[in-house]
Amino acid sequence: MEIYERIRELRKNYLHLSQADFGDKLGVSRSVIKNIELNALARPDQKLSLIKLICKEFSVNEDWLLNGNEPMFIGPDTFILNDFVKQRGGTELELQIVKTYFDLDPNTRKMLINHFVNNLTVAASTAVPKQKTVDESEKEYKKTISNSVQHMDYTA
Repeated sequence: MEIYERIRELRKNYLHLSQADFGDKLGVSRSVIKNIELNALARPDQKLSLIKLICKEFSVNEDWLLNGNEPMFIGPDTFILNDFVKQRGGTELELQIVKTYFDLDPNTRKMLINHFVNNLTVAASTAVPKQKTVDESEKEYKKTISNSVQHMDYTA
């Protein structure tokens, strides 16, 4: 398998991205990705910088992309929850929910998981009134935080 075939395989089968979305993440147009995947890049000197960018952006092993040597992906040296949530478009409220969840003791977390597993099927099958959007919930959360700060007594 050639480099251009591995790039197409990576984009389609592992990242599940369109050429346009893949290009957006790399800061290039869809036509650049199309030309790479057709092995018809107008300026072949661009290929090396794009290969390096693909590896960095998607944690791809450069040796796999260039030569086909496994593993395909490289693991990050560290895991930072804030970065993980941000990369996936998560909000501050979603980040706070995840952090709060892991601050709970293991028995409480197990109870919550059981509650969701047991009740999500029922909830999904019944008519549910209009739910708040994530944006609405985040605004409400920020308002609550703001109100809490305003009502605090700072006297000693």
